[in-house]
Amino acid sequence: MKKLINISKKIFSNKAILYVISRYATYIIQFINSLFIAIYLGPFYLGIWGFISLIIGYISQLNFGISNSVNVIISVNKQDNVYVQKIVGNGLSMIMGLSFLVMLFFVMSDAANLHIGDRYHFNDYIVPVCIIAILTHLNGYFSAIFRVYGKIFAIALNQSLYPVLVLLVIPFFRGESLLWAMVIINCVSFIACCILFFIQRPLSFKPLFEWETVKYIQQRGWHFFVYNASFYLILLTTRSFISGNYSVEEFGYFTFSYSLANAVLLMLNSISFLIFPKMLNRFALSANEHSQKILETVRSAYISLSHLLIHLVIMVFPLFIYFFPDYQQASSVFKLTALTVVLYTNSFGYQGLLMAKGYEKNIGIIAFCALILNIMLSAILVSVVKVSFEYVIVATWVTYLIYVGILGVYGRKVLWLPNKFIDITKDIYPWRMMLPFFISFFMVIFSVPDIYFVIPFLLYSLLNFGDILKIKEITIQLIMNPNIIDI
Repeated sequence: MKKLINISKKIFSNKAILYVISRYATYIIQFINSLFIAIYLGPFYLGIWGFISLIIGYISQLNFGISNSVNVIISVNKQDNVYVQKIVGNGLSMIMGLSFLVMLFFVMSDAANLHIGDRYHFNDYIVPVCIIAILTHLNGYFSAIFRVYGKIFAIALNQSLYPVLVLLVIPFFRGESLLWAMVIINCVSFIACCILFFIQRPLSFKPLFEWETVKYIQQRGWHFFVYNASFYLILLTTRSFISGNYSVEEFGYFTFSYSLANAVLLMLNSISFLIFPKMLNRFALSANEHSQKILETVRSAYISLSHLLIHLVIMVFPLFIYFFPDYQQASSVFKLTALTVVLYTNSFGYQGLLMAKGYEKNIGIIAFCALILNIMLSAILVSVVKVSFEYVIVATWVTYLIYVGILGVYGRKVLWLPNKFIDITKDIYPWRMMLPFFISFFMVIFSVPDIYFVIPFLLYSLLNFGDILKIKEITIQLIMNPNIIDI
């Protein structure tokens, strides 16, 4: 009993673990929300909500890398308070200027009658979406600063308030009324969190403008922007092809599938979000040999758990269809989307390594080339092959397969590691993970009955049993030794 009390004390005294627990609770709420939203909105209004989210996603990526640049600069120079204050103040002025441009875009598009998303009645929601877009940039910038200083509460609230409020209102609204409620709640939660960020700021949020500092932030930020925007636009452009070439209802099915598939891996993001600044700092200060050990540790647990969760969810997905028969058409696209999203986790760790070593420009070029490839493949599938909507995501699947491989090869080159085919496959695409992965993929393509998806799950568990045991050990270490991820 005494041991149990001591473990509990360690858990609740570690802000990192408390943050992870709060994120898991939030993701459970988001998962529940996505199910009830799918029911109460229906495929048509879910398609409209998907389009609104798509527009917000595009605008949030047009951030010129300011938040990422500031995050990396102050993570590496955290001890120099005067310098950090200067970086933060100039970065804030840049974000405010960006917010003005976002507002100007919406005003001009409304005045010029650009007919953005007419099929989705987007003009009805343009004012709240403009507010959400602006606050997305501001709150994202504040989060980037707060995570460096370990101020978890405001970050957790920024990520949790909206889904919690949506859960509270879902029972009272249906159809278009629920859609409006979700949009308004999004605005209100972002405003409340922006105020909290300002109140709890770890240092002065005083706007500054020094041209040399602004230029330095943007020079580094530009490479982060090209990388992040290109990477996130890969999936956004795929969603755009589906929203523009298929019915509102079919886009609703895809939105449902993407939300569920993404929710599974978002649970792991709570940990990666916390350790990212620490990883950057370690990679920046460590020799290649030590960096290699860090990579092996974080990659082994993260990638193994990601694939295990995806195979598990694909196996039990027919249960969701049983309870929600209106989304029967989402079965294949969910499985393909889940297998696409998990594929990217195979690159985990190498992005942070290359950023910390100063290769932002290089990974930006790689991501941009991947974006162009995805657009070309999506266009071919939609316009030439004319596939049904669920198979458009295969373009992104192929893009990720190539992109992750190139990123891993380049990362290994930076660490002076051998880049023979066998070395790459052992590290980036180990056969014990990829064999069940490809079996699942081809089972979806050939429409194998759902009952047989237990095979790749059991095969994965058998081939990766050692890694699964290591995940258990790391979880225990996380509880007993808070300093593992304590930021």
